[in-house]
Amino acid sequence: MKAEKARTSIPIGQKLDDRGNVWENPHSYDELPDEVKEFLARKQKSKSRDERTALEMLEGKHVLSLLLYLNTMSPVTKSDIYNDVARQNMAGKIEDLRRLGLVQVFFTGRTNANVVVITEKGRAAAELLSEILDIVEGKMDP
Repeated sequence: MKAEKARTSIPIGQKLDDRGNVWENPHSYDELPDEVKEFLARKQKSKSRDERTALEMLEGKHVLSLLLYLNTMSPVTKSDIYNDVARQNMAGKIEDLRRLGLVQVFFTGRTNANVVVITEKGRAAAELLSEILDIVEGKMDP
């Protein structure tokens, strides 16, 4: 016997609740519960690049891949990173890693290149990340 999946569906032309269309009968801001007001206030405040926590910097797209790449390939040029990892706002992500003390960036005026080098702190973080991946992938016992 096949197990049935629980799901919610709304038949075409009908409503989820008796409020009607939210655009026809919206809640005013004053009617919202305090926790919803607080949530909306937090949501509207976007943090500047300098106000983000270490976790917020590290959870960005390709940041952990970049750290693992640098652990293996360091030193590299920014061009290498753009070609091998990704291009999406990579300069900002490298700057985040620099601010966290995980990498150093050197500008070589002679060759007009930016060289990115992983620090000991960055290497330690990348090794821990590699261990986490090995545990998750079953290559290592917890």
